Amino acid sequence: MKRPEFYTQTEYWKKYNDFLPIDLQYNDAKLPIETYWKWKDYSIHIDKMTADSSPVKVIILHGAGGNGRVIGLFGNYLNELGYEYLAPDLIGYGLTKNPSNRNIEYSEWVNCISDLVDEEYQKDGKPIVLFGLSVGGMLAYQVACKNSKVKGIIVTTLADPRQQQVRDDLSRNKFLSRIGLPIGSFTKPISDHLSLPIKWLCKMDRITNDKDFSKVFSQDKLAGGSKIKLRFLRTYMTYKPVKEPEQFDSCKVLFLQPEKDTWTTLETSKPFFDRIKSEKKLVILENCGHAPYQENGLTTMKTEIQNFFIELKE
Repeated sequence: MKRPEFYTQTEYWKKYNDFLPIDLQYNDAKLPIETYWKWKDYSIHIDKMTADSSPVKVIILHGAGGNGRVIGLFGNYLNELGYEYLAPDLIGYGLTKNPSNRNIEYSEWVNCISDLVDEEYQKDGKPIVLFGLSVGGMLAYQVACKNSKVKGIIVTTLADPRQQQVRDDLSRNKFLSRIGLPIGSFTKPISDHLSLPIKWLCKMDRITNDKDFSKVFSQDKLAGGSKIKLRFLRTYMTYKPVKEPEQFDSCKVLFLQPEKDTWTTLETSKPFFDRIKSEKKLVILENCGHAPYQENGLTTMKTEIQNFFIELKE
């Protein structure tokens, strides 16, 4: 099935509104501007909401179960407060085009977002903040390691998949994390070309604490209901950042851990967070699951992000 050019030509993303508070919902009267950015052989689809007086520019990064339109909902309230955001569809997700059907490595995600940071910074010199949700959190860290134009990162996880416990937490089951995925390193000439549904590989049922809402994610063919190549997964599990956390002093880090996240718990991310050298802050989002949209944690998240932006200007 051919993918549409724009989300306005589709309807599925509107299903997310049924589960979200008003200020996170998409409003038909004020939808993101949809653009494409040419990067190498790819056409990267980007949702963006502009704000001329915005003191920072936020790039929102989705994880394994989302896309730019899904995760951009966390930028809607930021835009109402006067902040500009961009939400790209990472390669393999959403409406981003891979015309050569290249079998990508995870490093291309890191390089793509780093180049997007350069592109956006060149336009107006506004400080760039990366806001990574789910495994987009570690992506934000990895990009900040190699690009000094990133002035701050906000994350909801810092899951380092090189660690066995983290692999156990991320994977669908321990057989997969301890036997299936390691075997892939030895069978990569064959297995690298295999595509498997995301929900077979990870705990998509835990992306929210509402089983009906989680089904919306896992049945979205442009997000958690899609497939990924095992080459991408293998290289994700072994990717080494430019800086280990003990050497990371590039920018401030705000870690927003959802209190009731049953997929990536505090124990999943805290060992990595504790090792980070730079100025950092950990905040628990009360009553929130993996996708943090519940109160009182949502209000806490809004307050902490606003304070974080204010501190960047000082």
